[in-house]
Amino acid sequence: MELVAHSDNLPDVESVPLLPALRRQRIAEFLHHHGAVTLQQLADSLHVSLSTLRRDLDALAEEGVVERTHGGAILRHLQYSTFEPNIAAARDLSPREKRLVGAAAADSLVPGQSVIFDSGSTVLEAARAVVARKIPIVAVTNDIEIAQVLNGSPLVQVHIFGGQLRPGSNTVVGEQVQNAAKLICADVLFFGAHAVTDNIVSETSPEVAAVKRALMRSATSRRLLVDASKFRPRVFMTVCDMT
Repeated sequence: MELVAHSDNLPDVESVPLLPALRRQRIAEFLHHHGAVTLQQLADSLHVSLSTLRRDLDALAEEGVVERTHGGAILRHLQYSTFEPNIAAARDLSPREKRLVGAAAADSLVPGQSVIFDSGSTVLEAARAVVARKIPIVAVTNDIEIAQVLNGSPLVQVHIFGGQLRPGSNTVVGEQVQNAAKLICADVLFFGAHAVTDNIVSETSPEVAAVKRALMRSATSRRLLVDASKFRPRVFMTVCDMT
């Protein structure tokens, strides 16, 4: 399995001063949407310095609102391992990094390859980058939006897995997807993850994890598309280990 990851050191600049109580309220709201965040994600969203955010997170941890992690925090009072992040809000996390990871993934393809596109915001960026590259590929996906993006290129032959559409998302899951994946032998799989912890890739949803495992068995090269913020505490369902 290949890992495509990206992380930059962004400036530690506080451009919009906020009262501590208001900052911490916004941090709590941010975590309610995402379950877990990094300091850099909070800095990009709230325009507050990393040093100030460290103090805020330490204060929220003392109040029992969050649990501090290396480089960020998770919500303590929720069952983090099964927390489902807000799907629309997930796209607002690390958008520049996701675009860079997606571009790197698209650049790794050879014209004429068959590629499975798993669902996810970073894989969506890879699909956009493939269209921008204007290369011919055969694409298979379990994501309706990714299919629409890929269909924007006359050079991409698009196939969509049938199955059950997850409520509130563009992801198709279920036994129908898993059974259809058994009939495919693709060159490449692009897939995402909720968390990468030590050697384990994990997801909050059993049905999503099951589809990812099925897709992995259907591709020769498996490429995990994540940015640095996904290196965080493990969640409920193991997808695979990094080997």
